[in-house]
Amino acid sequence: MAIYRQIQTLFWQDGFVAELTPEEKYFFFYLLTNSRTAQCGIFEINIRIMEAETGYNRETIEKLIKRFVEYGKILYCKETREIMILNWMKYNFINSKNTMCCMNKELKAVKNKEFVNKLYKICLDKGYDAAAIFEGIFLSTEEKTDPVDEDNINEENLSINRGLEGANKPLGEKEIKEEIYIQKESSSTEIVINNKVKHKSNSDKILEEYNKNIRQATINDIEKMSLWLKDFEEEVLIEAILAAVKYGAPHIGYLESIVKSWRSLGLFTMEKLKNYRDKSKKGSVNKRANEDAYKYLD
Repeated sequence: MAIYRQIQTLFWQDGFVAELTPEEKYFFFYLLTNSRTAQCGIFEINIRIMEAETGYNRETIEKLIKRFVEYGKILYCKETREIMILNWMKYNFINSKNTMCCMNKELKAVKNKEFVNKLYKICLDKGYDAAAIFEGIFLSTEEKTDPVDEDNINEENLSINRGLEGANKPLGEKEIKEEIYIQKESSSTEIVINNKVKHKSNSDKILEEYNKNIRQATINDIEKMSLWLKDFEEEVLIEAILAAVKYGAPHIGYLESIVKSWRSLGLFTMEKLKNYRDKSKKGSVNKRANEDAYKYLD
């Protein structure tokens, strides 16, 4: 257990962090700095302890854990009560004998062996001394899916290694849910609400960007975009999709977070969004703030 954790001051200007809600920022900062964090980035923590230390109730904590799993930033095992911060090593690894000995000791105590296998692959990819770090530790040679709490899996979740692959089967033209569905005419795709075409000119472009960058759109996804189109200009939603990709989180959960954030700021039009971004740039200490921010979340 470390006495302190180092966080760069530019952490708060990180593009991903900037788009999180205040609740998400607080919780993520807690995950990175709580007293149970380990040098290897895998630690066991009881939800009751998290309740006491954050002030959140159990329902809120479970919701936030699920959200960051969807963002692709952590793994969580409900059975062993362990959390793995996926990008921890990138910013906390020190190439020293003491560090590697410490990690070796911690890893031998990790209960979820899939987390250990995941970290082993990360160390190999980054060129760390895996032989020293994992000395005396049994590693499975079988390929396994990244562990995610099965109770929290739903059709909107993406596994960590899935990338841009669609989580659901491609939609057919006849698939319908209530009064919202995909309608194809000629070479264009339209969002239809109550038998009326909504934003016919650009809705096909929104779906094209979503399918290309997030995943193959499901009926639920179409429903959400249809609701967003009631308030936002099409170009703003396309910018939200591109922002999710830019900040390394091409997931529906993070896209929803961006839309929620922009809604709270009243950024419903491209003009307002551009003005907001211009003001943010002028108020920034330097133009590379987001690029150089402390990114646990690539």
